[in-house]
Order: sequence, then structure tokens, then C-alpha cells
Amino acid sequence: MKLLIADDDRLIRAMLSDILAELGHTVVAAADGEEAVRLYEAERPDAVILDFLMPRLSGLDALQAMRRGGARVPAALLTAISDDSVRAVDGGDAPDAYLEKPFRRRTIERALAELARAARAG
Repeated sequence: MKLLIADDDRLIRAMLSDILAELGHTVVAAADGEEAVRLYEAERPDAVILDFLMPRLSGLDALQAMRRGGARVPAALLTAISDDSVRAVDGGDAPDAYLEKPFRRRTIERALAELARAARAG
């Protein structure tokens, strides 16, 4: 899959990019929500992984902007917040998967499987 990842932490972007590349995926990376929306428009990735808390646009706001155009891009929300408030989004704005920090390769693989299922469901 071609994946767009967005996180304002350079180290998180690098670690996630490395793991995804090792798993055979192509990665496009953004440092904030606005850049993620621009890259989404330019690159049209198969799925996105967006940090919940980022400057300019949150991951959720960036996802809403991406989906506003009618595209149903599968999305995972990456977060260090473990309470249920992050998961309270429903309907068309809800992400398809959640990935908690700190993440491990196994949890990334699970999130990717959920994104692949969402892509097949269309």
C-alpha cells in the first residue's frame, strides 16, 4: 500500500516510516495536518495514519478535510491519549483504526489489517 503518515514528532515519523517500509509499503510523510492534506491531494495514498494532536490541523481535522471531497480514505488515528474521548468520533468522520503510542510492529500490522479491510469495504 501507499501510506501517508503525519506526525509532528520527527522521530515518530522516522520510526513509523522505517517499519512501514520494512513491511513493504511506500510511505509519504507530513509534519503537520495541513501538510498532510496537501500531500493527500497530491499523492492519493491508499490509506493514512494521522497523529491526533498536531499543529495547524489535528489528525481528526485533517481526516475530515480529506474526506470532505467525497473520498473515503481508510485512516488510522495515532495517539498517546488512552482515554475514550479520542474514540468518541462516529459516523463518516471516524477513523477506521486507532494506533496507540508507543506502538510496536505488531500493533502497526494490526492497524494495517484494519485499514486494508476498510479499503476493501470501500
